[in-house]
Formats: sequence, structure tokens, C-alpha cells
Amino acid sequence: MLKVLLSKPVTLAQFPARLAVGHLLRRALEEGELSRAELLRQVERFSGVAVLRPDGCLAWVRSGKTQQRVAPVEWRDGGFRAHGFELGRFYDGRTGVYRLLDDALREVDGRPLADVHDDADYVGRTLDGAEAAFVKLALSVGHFLTYPLDSLAALKNLPAGVAALIASSPEYFERFRYMTRGEQIQVVSELATNLVLTTGTATATTRTVTGALAGADATVPVLALSAQGALTFERVAAPVGRAAAVLGGGPGAVIILQRASTTAQGAGPSRGPGRWGPAKESMKPPARRYQEQISGHSADDAYWVGGMSSQAGGVKFDGFKDGVLLEAKGPGYAKFFDELEPKEWFLHSGAKDLVKQADRQIRAVRGQGLRIEWHVAEAKAAAAIRALLHEAGVEGVKVLHTPAL
Repeated sequence: MLKVLLSKPVTLAQFPARLAVGHLLRRALEEGELSRAELLRQVERFSGVAVLRPDGCLAWVRSGKTQQRVAPVEWRDGGFRAHGFELGRFYDGRTGVYRLLDDALREVDGRPLADVHDDADYVGRTLDGAEAAFVKLALSVGHFLTYPLDSLAALKNLPAGVAALIASSPEYFERFRYMTRGEQIQVVSELATNLVLTTGTATATTRTVTGALAGADATVPVLALSAQGALTFERVAAPVGRAAAVLGGGPGAVIILQRASTTAQGAGPSRGPGRWGPAKESMKPPARRYQEQISGHSADDAYWVGGMSSQAGGVKFDGFKDGVLLEAKGPGYAKFFDELEPKEWFLHSGAKDLVKQADRQIRAVRGQGLRIEWHVAEAKAAAAIRALLHEAGVEGVKVLHTPAL
């Protein structure tokens, strides 16, 4: 069924229903074949459920009718968003306000996001279906695709799922790299729309395929991109140990297999000074997304040098890629500084910890000819951290401003 859906263009009118169908198919991948009675029960649960469309409007899943406009959709904090709403998520609107639902269609936290109100220009409108959904996403894509992308490294500016798809098909990338910016925007918009409909998200994290990702039949659902740009879907025997971009979670997670030449980032000591292992720390969603943006790896893991934990003498980095040890400092550090100086309350706590962390990392790889880069999401924070390390006499860490996508 997913193969059939991927071959069909989707319009704005069809978008809410197609999103629900993708949700049901992912559930079937996780739990196995659904009976007719169970399928009808699941469909009934979408009554009073709305979604954000790529044109920035909220529409009802069951009827497809437009309820109200929110705002233009933008790529922000790792998702396509309009104010508090995100493309690919479901919202309960039965009580007069919209509340976010999880993958099981249960309320996440009960927090109201907006009132359900009648918009004279939009309420009850049924679209004629003539306009493709990806067309409305193109404006958002154009904001971060500001020049033609002609290298694999440049793909890092795209949503991670889209970048993984394009990078997984060398034949298609050869076509993509010679497209005009306008053509690339159209391609990225189409791929992002199809990923949202198929998997519920356009983002992905890099993981090593394990048995936990496989279903009961030891297979995994794999998305791939043909040389002509067509999305294909099939279940294959779980390639345990292979690196993959994972969209979603659990046994129903869809994966994009990475090319063998791009999997070195998860390798062991022969490929670098350390090994990937559990990070054993929690972080807020923006920090997590930023770390995964910088490292290209799941934030559940860290890159350990000298041991697999602090207790074992190990020093933690957020990533290791292309011979560079990486550290990510996500959104929020700017508030700890006044211009370039740490605020008084931060000076003797967090600021000292940053200096100690940098010194610890430098000592861990001294004499190995390796670079250390700290990527900081905010320009003000990057300048302040750079000054802090310089004043402390810590040399050997390159501090870079890398905006969050």
C-alpha cells in the first residue's frame, strides 16, 4: 500500500487524509495486519482531529475541510512549523481548542495551542484538489536553500531525512547537483512532503541498524530514491550493523540505508580516537535536535575517548566526523552572557565548567593531530565562548557559529 501511495501525487485537498493513511500504515508495520473492525475503530479515532497543511491552514482529517489559517509554514527547530503547529502531527479540536496528540492519538500534555474559530475566508472550504501540496512547501524550502547545492557536504542544510535520501542515491545526486536552485527547491519540497506523509516527519537521526529496529520477521521498511527521483519502498532483511537514517521510532520506523562510504562516523577505534557509546544524559528537545544536526548521529549516543564513561576515565564529545571531534552548544547559551562577559551568577559555575570541559577535551587527544570544533547555535554565544576560552588561556578548540536549522 505504501508503494502505491508513494507513486501518487498528493494535493492540498488530499493532504489530511493521506497523513492519516500513512499513520495507519505505520501502525500496521508495527503491529502486523489489522482486522477490518480494528481498522474501522482506528479511522473513527480521527473524528475531530485536525492537521496543519503545507499552505499554513488547519484542516480536518475526516472531511478534508479547511477550518482556519495559522501562518506561513517555516523550517524551524527541526520541523516545518507554523506558530505552535507542526507539519505531520495530529491535533484534537473537539473541545474548542487544539491540543497536540502523540503517535497513539493521545493528548501529549493537554496544553491548548489555539482556539478553534470560524475563519470567514476558509471555514468549510473544500479544495478543488488542483494544487499540489509540495507547491505550498516550496516557499519555506526556498528560505534555507539559498543557492544551488552541488556537493554532499552542502546537503547538511536540508532536513535530515531529505538529505539522507538524496545522499543514498549517487545516481540521482549526479542529476540533482546540476539542477537550478528553482528545480532543487521543487525536488526538496516534493521529497519533504512525501516523507511527512509516509513517516510523519522530514527529520532523521543516524543509527546503526540493530535487531530492535526489525519487526517480528527480522525485516525493516526501507525508503530509497531511484536514479529518476522516484521514491521506492520495500521490506528487506535487517542489515544489522549498517548505518542508516531512521525516521520515527520502534519496530515500525522507516529507514534510509546509507552508502558504505558514508558510515565511518559510527566506526570504532580504527577509524578514530574513540568509540560511540551511550551518552547517559537528558537534554531539552532544541538542544537534542541541534546536537543531531551537528554530529549527524543520535543524541542518545556520545563519542567517547579514553573510556566509555567518565568513571572509566573517558572524555565525552558530541561527535566525530571527517577527522574532527565535535561539540554542540545549542540554543540558550546567549542568555548566560552580557555582551562577551559571563553574567555574575554564571561566572563561577557554568563558565568555569565550559573552560574545564575544553581543557579536558584538549588533554584527551593531545599529540594525535586531531581538531576539536565547538559549534554554537547563537552568534552572540559563540563570540562570548570564544572570548571566555581565550581569556582562560585555553588553546586548541575552534569555536564556530553554526545556526540551528
